[in-house]
Amino acid sequence: MIGIVVATHGRLAQALVSTAEEIVGPLPQVTTCAVQPGSSPSEIRGLIAHAVDDVESPEGVLVLADLLGGTPCNESLSLCKDHHVEVLTGVNLPMLLKANSMRDSATSLTQLALELAAYAQKNITCASTLFRSAAEGTGSR
Repeated sequence: MIGIVVATHGRLAQALVSTAEEIVGPLPQVTTCAVQPGSSPSEIRGLIAHAVDDVESPEGVLVLADLLGGTPCNESLSLCKDHHVEVLTGVNLPMLLKANSMRDSATSLTQLALELAAYAQKNITCASTLFRSAAEGTGSR
C-alpha cells in the first residue's frame, strides 16, 4: 500500500486527516507533518523524513503538501533523491479522500499523483454559479 504523508503549515494536516477519518474511518499508513513557525529548514526536513519513514512501503510514499514553493513542499522534494516519493501540492479534503481510496489500485506512485492532481482540480469549483445555473434551467430564481 502506498503510504501518505500530509505535510502543511500549522495544524492543517492534522485537521484534514481527522476530518477524512470522520467521513471514512481510520486511514491506514497515513501520517501528518505540521510545520511550525520558526522551524529551520533542516528541522522540517527531518520531521518530513521521519514521517516518510513511518509510512514507507515498496510502492512508495505520496506527500500531500499545502503550497507549491512552501517549506513543506520544498523539504519534501529534497527527499525524492533518496526515497521513492512523489510530492503533490494543493492538498484538499477531496484529494486526501480519493488518495486513500485509490492507492491500493494505482499501478504506480506517479500515476496516483497525476490522477489525484486532476481529480482535486476538478473538485475546485464555484458551487454558487453551478447552483444558479441549475436554478435558471428549471425556471426557479
